[in-house]
Amino acid sequence: MSRIRGAVGVAAVLAIMAVGTACGGSTSETAETSAAPEPWDPCTISDEALIRASLDPASEGPGSLAQGQPGWESCRWTGEDVNAILNASATTGEDHFRNFPGNIDFHELTVAGRPGFTYRQTGLNPDNFCWLTVPLEGGGSLNLQVTRSPFSHGTTPMCNWAVRVGEALVSAAPR
Repeated sequence: MSRIRGAVGVAAVLAIMAVGTACGGSTSETAETSAAPEPWDPCTISDEALIRASLDPASEGPGSLAQGQPGWESCRWTGEDVNAILNASATTGEDHFRNFPGNIDFHELTVAGRPGFTYRQTGLNPDNFCWLTVPLEGGGSLNLQVTRSPFSHGTTPMCNWAVRVGEALVSAAPR
């Protein structure tokens, strides 16, 4: 009985190999040539960079803005004054954010030695929300959402916070 099972197992393996060869090579070669570039994972940012950004490393969790979207990675943190979600895409460029309906009030800037811009969204209180986008050299982008903590008593403008947080987080991200 074990000889029959062994023969059936060998036959199944040979059949799978034959199908893979008939389809133009190994499955790993096919996956490598057709897969989109993987985005960088913002959750790999060091605790030191998060502390410089006034964020609590222990608060790390999945970001909600791009979480689960193909081609995106997202991570979130909270702080005493602000909360942040950093999204990274290897394929979605800065034009997506510049042209997205409802994005307004664009301000060009340099953050961590890299070009970028802040913006707001219509309908959201500018005292509580700001976004920072930095293009990546490979065609993707980083998109940082910064919101005022409900426990904050600060009055620093939110886009100033976005730049401050961005200086620390963008410097830790790939170019």
